[in-house]
Amino acid sequence: MVEYLIPFKGLSIGKHDFQFHVDELFFVEKKSDIVTEGDLTVDFTLDKQSRNMTSDMSIKGTISLICDRCVDKFDYPIDVTYHQIFKFANAPDIQEDDIIYLGDKEYQLDVSELILENILLQVPIRKVHPDNEDGTPACNPKQLKLINKFTKKKQVDPRWDALKNIKFDD
Repeated sequence: MVEYLIPFKGLSIGKHDFQFHVDELFFVEKKSDIVTEGDLTVDFTLDKQSRNMTSDMSIKGTISLICDRCVDKFDYPIDVTYHQIFKFANAPDIQEDDIIYLGDKEYQLDVSELILENILLQVPIRKVHPDNEDGTPACNPKQLKLINKFTKKKQVDPRWDALKNIKFDD
């Protein structure tokens, strides 16, 4: 994705600000199954130094999620900041959790993966509409009625209750 490439070789030492827009096209090109729509703004500050670079990224906006309860779409707000360290090294196969190593032959930085990872890390495990101000679910009322209709517990056959009282000698 060309619009998310930063050619750092041509940048002077110091801070450089970039801004990116993330929308449906971004998620389609990244082949994301979890998030397919969104409207986010990414503010990316790259601080280039002689042997390393640091970045501060701020992602704000909303993504569209499908509610696990009622299967309707809803907007989920995202507001996250992230700090990353990049180091220049002759052996770019070195891996650490908080440092990305760049080889001497690399001349540009693709920030699309960093953006996608940080968005996906904000997606909750259980995706449901936020409750209304009065505490009631904001889900589709028709779906909630159907759920309640089909999840009511059936009465247990009273003959089985008698078996609960049987005592066994150990």
